[in-house]
Amino acid sequence: MSQEQDAAEQALGRAAAGWGVDLDVAATLAGPDGGSIDRDEFFGWLWAECGAGELLGICEGALGVDEAAARGLAEPRVVDAAAAPPERDWVGGLDTQAATCWFADESSARRAAELVGRIGGCRVRAIRPLAATPTADWRESFAPIVVPSFGVVKPAWEEGVAGTVANLTTMFIEPGCGFGTGEHSTTQLCLMALADWVQAGGRVSRVLDFGSGSGILAIAAALRGADRVEAIEIDDRTHAAIRANCRRNGVEARVGVLAELPDPGAVYDLVFANIVPAVLIEHAERLCGHLRHAPAGGCLVLSGLVTDEVGVVVERYARLLATDPVCTGLGEWHCLRFATVPSRQRMR
Repeated sequence: MSQEQDAAEQALGRAAAGWGVDLDVAATLAGPDGGSIDRDEFFGWLWAECGAGELLGICEGALGVDEAAARGLAEPRVVDAAAAPPERDWVGGLDTQAATCWFADESSARRAAELVGRIGGCRVRAIRPLAATPTADWRESFAPIVVPSFGVVKPAWEEGVAGTVANLTTMFIEPGCGFGTGEHSTTQLCLMALADWVQAGGRVSRVLDFGSGSGILAIAAALRGADRVEAIEIDDRTHAAIRANCRRNGVEARVGVLAELPDPGAVYDLVFANIVPAVLIEHAERLCGHLRHAPAGGCLVLSGLVTDEVGVVVERYARLLATDPVCTGLGEWHCLRFATVPSRQRMR
């Protein structure tokens, strides 16, 4: 089974059997009326023709960042790829796209295959039964993640109550709802920075999480004692998932979800920005402006950086904050921590 077919079965019905029609679809096709249509129009036409009773779903395949970069469709380093904006629709950029259409029964699948076989630019590769895939199978790949000095991040379906005991936090996140399951090094670096800031006596009454993804850093801050956290995520399709993660961890009353940064003048004890370097540079003045200064001071945590991206970000923020960062790393990824407090109070 190909990677695309496997992805289709997982995405289109983890607990239900059915029939699949595997297609190769060109970027531009000859429509049923003889005119030219693009791939999105073709899939829309297919939905309309087959009806809700026959066609259960369409998986347009999967393309990893390494393969996308090799094909010239992506930069080789991407941090926030969980919710793909248009510029990260690498599959859509392929000249020919492998897709799987999911049907309830064999007769529906064969009727659809005959229908699309008359469309120029679409080739039927296979018509095949799809075995039931128990829900537990895909969940087995998500194990609890232990983050040094912070605690553990568990999948949302595991039993237990979120909280912090003896400076170790247990939290629950639904995988796949946005960047930040606790597995990526940048997320772990930010969680460790939070633990260090709290351990050093830093305040976390008000926290800002810019580029929140799944909400993991915002939720972690709330579980570490924050009274109010603003989770900023420009992709509003993930907002419901962030709120669901907040409810699972019992912090929904203390975490607000927004699509844009707060108005200038709002200050925070701790500011997270785990996002791509270009965005860090673009919003540097705004983020520094939201950081609390004297007398209590605050902490700014930046991540999403590989080695050759650190220097330009350090230069920009060090100039604005008039202080140098502490730099930590895991593998090829780095995290910068700027503290606007006297040196004797700074994190180790």
